[in-house]
Amino acid sequence: MNPEFQRNLWLEASPRRIAWAAVVLILIYGATALVARESAGGPLPAMAGVGALVFIICGVLWGSRAAGGAVLGEIADRTWDFQRLSALTPWSMTWGKMLGASSLAWMCALTGVVLMAGLMLVQGQPGALWMLGFLIALALFLQAVSLAVALIGVRKARAEGRVVRAGGVLGGLILGVFLLMVVAGSAGFQRGAGLSGLSSFLYARGDIGWWGQIFPATGFRTIATLALAGWALAGAWRLMRLELQMKNLPVIWPAFLIFLAVFLGGFAYGAGGTAAALLVGALAVALAAYAAAFAEPADRVRLRQFGASVAKGDLARALPLTPAAIAPFLLALILVAAAFAVGGAGSAFDQGPDPAQATALLAFVLRDLAVITLFRFGPRPQRGDFGAVVALALLYGVGGIVGSVISPGTGQALFVPLSTAPWASLASGLAQAAIAWALAWRRIKAPEVR
Repeated sequence: MNPEFQRNLWLEASPRRIAWAAVVLILIYGATALVARESAGGPLPAMAGVGALVFIICGVLWGSRAAGGAVLGEIADRTWDFQRLSALTPWSMTWGKMLGASSLAWMCALTGVVLMAGLMLVQGQPGALWMLGFLIALALFLQAVSLAVALIGVRKARAEGRVVRAGGVLGGLILGVFLLMVVAGSAGFQRGAGLSGLSSFLYARGDIGWWGQIFPATGFRTIATLALAGWALAGAWRLMRLELQMKNLPVIWPAFLIFLAVFLGGFAYGAGGTAAALLVGALAVALAAYAAAFAEPADRVRLRQFGASVAKGDLARALPLTPAAIAPFLLALILVAAAFAVGGAGSAFDQGPDPAQATALLAFVLRDLAVITLFRFGPRPQRGDFGAVVALALLYGVGGIVGSVISPGTGQALFVPLSTAPWASLASGLAQAAIAWALAWRRIKAPEVR
């Protein structure tokens, strides 16, 4: 047995804790059965409903918290550095922590799965196994994401010279998701066109259209969630390798970006054709560039080594040092160029999607990455994320207001990528990007001040 899984299993699922969990669950299910014993369908439907609630609370919420806290708890107990020196492989450490720390949560959650399965079998519901598989895949996905986010928080805290805390990691995750949703719904990102397929994926009934093919919604949702859980686990494994002082070739991250573009672009193909699918994929990947820029630690030495290796043409050394934001930006650029080559744009979206506006958007993404770099490599890296968010808000908010005063169309497009004057936005974005990157590179080359 995996020693890390066994250790976490002893800590989390000790006989005493299992006994207390069993008592609580028996009381919950027993009380539900007594209350619903005289109902028309018997107590099983009510118990299955309570079982679904138990699964959400234990498998999704509790399990995700336990998986994310597996590393943060080791840091709080000052045992993480000793574990990093152990002989365990990164893969054993990853799945051993994720499943071992959430073992008791899974034991409780699976009781709800059994009750829901019993009700579905009795009622003969079609697609019952697919629905249960989706719930289990969702729990695995959220647990893997929680572990990956915790590892990101550990790396960033170490680079910024601070102590990582569970509340800060959770708050950063919630704030980051909120900001990405706000950005995705902005005018520059064509009012959420890049994430338009998520609503179909989450709420579709009956069938789902994807790349011109029709699939049953329950089966498609389950398989896609399992694939996302696999990618999240691969990301956690990659981050664990970095924690154990191993180098990663840029393979997993670009592969996931291609998967993301194909997955989300497939929902736009039926309504807008190939060009719309390519542009939707480009917009989704461009959002990933923002997430990567904030998630990666601000490491001057690493960036200097990357720049020196590229200047010398030493790709073997440059590839493991490649900043994570480069791959999504280049892929988005390739997808937009492909959309231009295909020609046309989909008509299923209120704002396009428009290839010219997407091109202008990439110029502003390039500028925004420079602004993020400029603030994150400042004299106080602990406040770099907040400073970058405020600076971007001012650039878009105040700049858009000033531009609208100058000229409601072209003037505003100088500060925000708009479809009314996309080429003016492109020229302005490139000029601002050149200035911002010159300032950012100057700060990267400056000696670090503690």
